Amino acid sequence: MWELLSKQDQSDEDFWEMIYKKAWDNLISDLTGALQDKFYVDSKLLSRETSQFKEDINLTTGLAGVTIEFTLPRYAKLHLVSIDVFSDQAYASPEAEFKVYDTDASGELLSEHSSELTEGRNTIFIDQDYEVNKVFVSFDPELIALRETESKRYASPYYLFSCDECRFDCGGYEGKILQVNGGGLNVKYNVVCSVEKYVCENINLFKQAFFFRIGLEIIFERRFGNRLNKFMTMELERQEELMEFYNSNFSQNLERSVRSTQMTEDPYCFQCKHLVHAKASTP
Repeated sequence: MWELLSKQDQSDEDFWEMIYKKAWDNLISDLTGALQDKFYVDSKLLSRETSQFKEDINLTTGLAGVTIEFTLPRYAKLHLVSIDVFSDQAYASPEAEFKVYDTDASGELLSEHSSELTEGRNTIFIDQDYEVNKVFVSFDPELIALRETESKRYASPYYLFSCDECRFDCGGYEGKILQVNGGGLNVKYNVVCSVEKYVCENINLFKQAFFFRIGLEIIFERRFGNRLNKFMTMELERQEELMEFYNSNFSQNLERSVRSTQMTEDPYCFQCKHLVHAKASTP
């Protein structure tokens, strides 16, 4: 069927991936709005950067960098925005490499990033989510010469702070930054609550709504796509009838799923709205 609906320059697989992504993105978007009626949804719990630069170049051996630790709520993610470095020289080819590990250098390699560097300050954009409580963002000082760093101080109620380590409390969850082997990286990061993570881990609650959302996206494609054949063209009345069918079923299933949802496992990202009913009476 897909070859009859897809554009002429699309493969069946590309068309299905497009439909699936649109359906998934719209499910998450609509669910985010629906949850706002029942919960206070905190999209961001924390936003910080880890380090400030020193004058000396890191000349140590072995991996250096910074560890970021945060005891994540059930449906939160650690999002690395970017890495700032102060390079002693330019690096064009080969490019400078940065690696993100789970916990420490012996942990799972989660991602790799490379970038050209100019002499002085540089920013490497990461823009990636991680679902672990601790990451080690690293580089090799024997391959690239970067200035050392120390932990950045914030005007916040730290209960432990030194140049290499700082700990802080965030609404009951503990965070910790540690400069490793002289540091050298200033990582900008935030901790975000993720409706998508909630859906992924409870997909059984939303599979019917997702099914009808996929159907709705297919009807949209049939109605507004640029291919003309007997499978794509249909009377306007029939188009509207099908769109109403899939849209109403999607909305009903989504509403039922939200109405029956409790978030006792994560009161930090999703705080229940305690509704107070008032009834006016005249004397």
